Amino acid sequence: MQLVDRVLKTIEILSKEESGMSVSELSEALEIPASSTHRVLKSLQDNHFVMQNADTKRYSLSYKIYSICSGMREQNSLIALARPYMRQLVKEIQNPVVLCVMNGEKIINLDCVENSNASIYMVQTGNELPLYSTSSGRIFAAYMRPEQAYDILQRSERKKETPYTKTEMNELMEELDQIRRQGYSIIDEELQIGIQGISCPITDYRGNVIAALATTTVKSEKSINKTLIERLKVYAEQISEQIS
Repeated sequence: MQLVDRVLKTIEILSKEESGMSVSELSEALEIPASSTHRVLKSLQDNHFVMQNADTKRYSLSYKIYSICSGMREQNSLIALARPYMRQLVKEIQNPVVLCVMNGEKIINLDCVENSNASIYMVQTGNELPLYSTSSGRIFAAYMRPEQAYDILQRSERKKETPYTKTEMNELMEELDQIRRQGYSIIDEELQIGIQGISCPITDYRGNVIAALATTTVKSEKSINKTLIERLKVYAEQISEQIS
């Protein structure tokens, strides 16, 4: 089991390093001897999960990993169901639309449909983000039991990403109450200056929140308005109806 743990940890670490890693760097990250790191890498290389750059000698994930992930992604029923609605919504609002799910105590950007002006900013699929400072994270927190939300937020490292990031527990819990009342969440420059985020819940037949539909926009006088919020809510409800 120790080898399996090391192999999985190696894949996780390499997935975050676009330029790859040397044996010594990976050995330090895994906190194991270089000889043990070599054995892990050899096993992964023999099975075509990692590759080594002939010039730099650095290791990185192979295309086999991406192929597997791509296959899983296409087969994911939630993505397959939501994507047509996401594409249509992008056409209407001219902003990227993101599908988020909860993973442990964080959220993951499961899928994203970019708009034609995506060069302004990019939402990365697969990114893990905290609950406290994201519009989708607050959706999940708002619709779970208050004591559960409080516990998760209390344990999280609540950093001020910008001067506007809400980190105080009282302020966050009041925010969650408001989200439940209005049915959507707005983040105003809390993750990045000049960027706003809006999110609405996607529910199953029991009314449980299983995903969140979100969009991001460059802040301006007209960036967040009733029309934008209403369109996002309508599409989140349509996806929910399909799931139900």
